[in-house]
Amino acid sequence: MALKIKIPKLIVNQLTLVGHRKNYDVFFKKGLNIVYGDSDTGKSSVLSLIDYLLGASKVPLYDEIEIAGKYCLLELELSGELFTIKRDLFESNKDIEVYRSNIENLEDSFPKFYSPNYKREGIDGYFSEFLLANMNIPITKIKQSPSKEDSKMSSLSFRDINKFIYLDQDQVGTKRIFGDNYFRISKLKEGFKHMHNVLDSQISELDNAISEKVNERKELNKKNLSVSSFLNETKVYSLDQLNRKKEEKEDEVFSINQKIKSIDEDIISNSQGMNSLREDVNSYENKLKYLYEEKSTKQEELKQNVSLRNEYNNDIKKMIATVEVLEKLPNLIDRKTECPVCEQEMNLSSLKKGLVETDPKIIKSELNGIKRRKKDLDKIYSQLIDKIDSNKVLIDNHKIELDELRLQFDRQTKDIVTPYISQRDSLTNRAGEIRSDIKNLKYFYKIRNQQSTIESEIVTLDKIITNFSEDLKFLKDSAPTLDRVFIKLRDSLIGFLNFIGMKNVHGVTISDKSYLPMIRNKNYEEITSGGVRTLTSIGYFISLLEYAIHNSVNYPSFLMIDTIAKYIGKTKSEYDLGTNLNDDLIEGMNDSTKYENIYRYLLNLNNQNPENFQMIIVDNDIPTNLESKLKPFIVKHFSTNPIDEDTEIGFINDANNFTGFDSQEELEL
Repeated sequence: MALKIKIPKLIVNQLTLVGHRKNYDVFFKKGLNIVYGDSDTGKSSVLSLIDYLLGASKVPLYDEIEIAGKYCLLELELSGELFTIKRDLFESNKDIEVYRSNIENLEDSFPKFYSPNYKREGIDGYFSEFLLANMNIPITKIKQSPSKEDSKMSSLSFRDINKFIYLDQDQVGTKRIFGDNYFRISKLKEGFKHMHNVLDSQISELDNAISEKVNERKELNKKNLSVSSFLNETKVYSLDQLNRKKEEKEDEVFSINQKIKSIDEDIISNSQGMNSLREDVNSYENKLKYLYEEKSTKQEELKQNVSLRNEYNNDIKKMIATVEVLEKLPNLIDRKTECPVCEQEMNLSSLKKGLVETDPKIIKSELNGIKRRKKDLDKIYSQLIDKIDSNKVLIDNHKIELDELRLQFDRQTKDIVTPYISQRDSLTNRAGEIRSDIKNLKYFYKIRNQQSTIESEIVTLDKIITNFSEDLKFLKDSAPTLDRVFIKLRDSLIGFLNFIGMKNVHGVTISDKSYLPMIRNKNYEEITSGGVRTLTSIGYFISLLEYAIHNSVNYPSFLMIDTIAKYIGKTKSEYDLGTNLNDDLIEGMNDSTKYENIYRYLLNLNNQNPENFQMIIVDNDIPTNLESKLKPFIVKHFSTNPIDEDTEIGFINDANNFTGFDSQEELEL
């Protein structure tokens, strides 16, 4: 009998990192998806970002993402319903925004705001409860210490389920997949039971959940009726009418812009005849510029000339006085007289002592030379004055002519442009009015869309109530037991390990203490071969997925695994401490066939149930022998040296071209 196709609880359609320079997208499909490439290219960040958008408390960011990114978007389907999650990259405690829309039409919807954790409640509640509710997973409480009757109760969150759907590179093949924290492990075990409908309180919890959802539907019906009444009373168009009106308005704006463009072209065309006049104006402006520069130069020369002439005049006066003194002193009759400065008595003959004996003829000769040079400066001064006066006349004449040309140009411009001004202004004003109308239409569209969202939420609640009722009937009629779940998981794990080609596949079971696999009757953490642990951990997580594909459980049918070949083939030196290399050799973990067989198993799983699950695999490489078969499932291939258009340098694929923000405004945004 063919398996009835179910709607998976969680399918990721698109991851978008919204950046300063551009957006960085990864698109996914149902079934198998592969991201692979060189180290340090950001491939693991794809899974980390998805995990962060599904509620993780933080996300590891490498430099390129920190520099390039602003926030992240995740478009996904929860039980067939479309949502987009928006989350800030750098403030993890901010509310997570959820839109009932795809990424492309995000602006047409009002978001809801959910708290990322249980430390405080968001405007619309908790993000974990949003995810669980829309995946038809009942929200339940468990004892923090199941063995104690008085133990405090704690809510099971989506993050508790997430531990079983995301196997990151630090967990693959490690001895303690879920860590050492007793409370965390104890809670995970209860989460495991909840996922597989084997909690003792499941029936009563489902009864309560159905009752809560029925009441929630009643409240939404009241809200929908109230919103509908408001919209009808205010005569707001329907979504289709609003969309049509918006398109009509946008077409009208486009038409107006074309008319304005045509008017501008006509103005330019009609002004071609003014080119000669425009050139004359430019010519006179350039001549005036030259004349002003020449005037400034001559004025500076005149200033220097006047300064030098003044110095020569002072020198001439001093030399004339010196010659007069030198000629008169020798003929003075010595006698006593009063000093004109201090009024003390002095002899005239004492004045000679302070003078150097100099021939007056030499000074007279130098005096005549200075007078000649001054006379030359006087001629230059007169020439400069004449040139400045002439320059001023030219400037005045050119200014008159330029003013006349400009006036003529303005008159002709006015004659050409005026007929278009009122027409252009009218069109511009009309375009502004229409843009305002479009803005209002978009707002009312969002309001109408909100009503549609409420109606969709009512439909979703109806589905949840129906599903919960069916689950309740199933649990009452034939509730599964933990032992039956363990047996099915064991059988699936054995099938996987045998297909891969692992040696000595015996003593396989699921431990009722740790809920982890036992191999060869050894607890998982006692296995010394990292390769065996790798195959076992991957097989265990795939078994959980396969169980969900074939059974009605609270597991999302979604799985992410990072680096599936961790201890298989060539073990990286960084992982040497996590394994016994000799045991790996004995187990044949250097055999590439095991690595290939993992991918063959995934291909078979995809061929059987491509619509019933989603798996995202991140790896350093893919088996060479399977390249052609795996190519349709590759969503991203990263390489430090891209060789074709299907290969990118990394998740941030323009990092090598980045030199900084384009502007301060962009940086501040």
